[in-house]
Amino acid sequence: MTLSAAEADRRIGNVLTVGRIVSIDNATGRAIVQVGDLESPPLQVMQLRSGTIRMHWMPSVGEQVTIAAPSGDMARAFVMGSLPVDGNMVAPDAGQPTMDLGGGTLRIVGRLFIDGDIEVTGDVVASGISLVHHRHGGVIPGGGSTGEPNG
Repeated sequence: MTLSAAEADRRIGNVLTVGRIVSIDNATGRAIVQVGDLESPPLQVMQLRSGTIRMHWMPSVGEQVTIAAPSGDMARAFVMGSLPVDGNMVAPDAGQPTMDLGGGTLRIVGRLFIDGDIEVTGDVVASGISLVHHRHGGVIPGGGSTGEPNG
């Protein structure tokens, strides 16, 4: 297949581009991105992991993202990741993984799995039980002991 010079230039220009999310479809994992005055077709959104362990995290409407289009072909394009804009900068210590969860944060401190901690602002709820609001009855006050944990 022979491409005209204009078509070859267009494809080279489309290999990697930047746009803003205008709509998302969580059910299909696709997003429509505005690039300049044009809107893309629904594009797959690249995930951190998609195998046995999956991490599904869709971008937000208005988020600035990069689009990769193999061979410049927008029919095969996908959303790669986002770029910080409008004051949404990286964590103050980019070497310390931090997730701003829109009302709380999750921060990994130290070397996780070796000597690190996980700090969470806000509440943690597991199987409907709140870490912040969960209360125990019948607890012995002061220096008392309730014994060893059961299983």
